[in-house]
Amino acid sequence: MNNNALTAMTGGITRIHNTPITEIEGSPAPQKRPALAAPTPSVTVSLSEDVLGENSKAQQITEKFEHTVRELYSPEATSAVNDKNQQTENKTQTLLEMAPLSLPTKADVIAFEQLFSDELAKAGVDVSIPIKLNITSEGEVKVSNDHPDKEKIEALFKDNSDLQQGFVKTETYGTLQKLYQLHQQWQQKIEGGASEESANNWLINTTKSTLASSQVSFQNGKISQSFNGGNAYS
Repeated sequence: MNNNALTAMTGGITRIHNTPITEIEGSPAPQKRPALAAPTPSVTVSLSEDVLGENSKAQQITEKFEHTVRELYSPEATSAVNDKNQQTENKTQTLLEMAPLSLPTKADVIAFEQLFSDELAKAGVDVSIPIKLNITSEGEVKVSNDHPDKEKIEALFKDNSDLQQGFVKTETYGTLQKLYQLHQQWQQKIEGGASEESANNWLINTTKSTLASSQVSFQNGKISQSFNGGNAYS
């Protein structure tokens, strides 16, 4: 478990704790993200004490962000979904179920970028044409654009578990970055006079659309990730 994985994203998130999952007060929780299987219980992250005040803005944002991360990525939050997948797919593990739960860093993105570049070169794939990737509901990595080597690229992910997990970490890294930005906007809405219920509903709906629109792109040896409403990184 990488205890410092989100530090580079948010400037202060440093620790992981085990904690029960709770609901957002006054609002239904966002739709759960397919979980990365893990032997540990639920996951939460928090800011180090030196940046926290009793009612500080950072604390409010982080508590909300912690909740969202637990809802989307903790094993308990998706155990029912995983059980259903195993029953309906004859217990065939999907990509997301096989990958270990971790909080990725930029280093994971760079490692995947290099590994993917090497594998594409071995397969003779044209990397001058953009390769756009996403994960299906079955947990498979698919090429979403019209690339002449689409079948070759998808076969690489089926046959290489390191490549599979590298993609999962890369996509998760960008998604968490984007979600933290959304939580900052949530705080701004409350400070601007919006009710907490209204801000919560906005956050839930925006989180859903963000997760649905996530797309990782690769071109000329470089990875980028985009969502409706902007990039997470490039």
